[in-house]
Amino acid sequence: MGHFEFEKRTVAALAAGAFLVMSLFHSAAPAGWAQFRSPKRDRIEQPAKVMEVTGVKPGMVIGEVGAGRGYFTFWLSRRVGETGKVYANDIDRSALAAIRRTCAGEKITNIETVLGTVDDPSFPPGSLDMVFLVNSFHDLERPVELLANLRPSLKPGAVVVIMDRDAARPSVRARHFMTRAEVEETVGRSVFKLVRVETFLREHNLYILKAGRRPRSGPS
Repeated sequence: MGHFEFEKRTVAALAAGAFLVMSLFHSAAPAGWAQFRSPKRDRIEQPAKVMEVTGVKPGMVIGEVGAGRGYFTFWLSRRVGETGKVYANDIDRSALAAIRRTCAGEKITNIETVLGTVDDPSFPPGSLDMVFLVNSFHDLERPVELLANLRPSLKPGAVVVIMDRDAARPSVRARHFMTRAEVEETVGRSVFKLVRVETFLREHNLYILKAGRRPRSGPS
């Protein structure tokens, strides 16, 4: 065998090996991974651990407020599986269109996009086991009103998870994020009560909420 022919075969073998590795990598990756692969973000936000800590299970129906183009949406989709469902909400039509394109391309059938308003996510009434707001709470124009309008969509005992960067953390440089005290103060004015706060992430806090008592509509 000539030297040139040996080099050609070596290059071909290396290329085939690389293709096999990438194929195995993608087959093990979450739905939507091809478009939203972000190892750096995964290390910072640890979506698999977040879902474990907050109790996301197969078969759940989950709403996501401010889903954007679906980074966390597709993690949720894989976790709840074929028997579950994810309602991906946003006020940005183009972001929701991007989610639908990915679903069509990857044959994902357990995600439904929902166009909402600044104070109403417009989820179906009484349908949700859990709601996530990932990196969106600090951007809400009317957070107290949105939480109030979110409540009718929850099943009894449903949990709401706010995952947001803590402006007091040294690694968080953008000052438009909220501190833990600011988030807790906002939640305190809402129809929800804060159950616990998880602080294991480098930049984010997880605020676990449950519905409080409904306000009285008239005199007792």
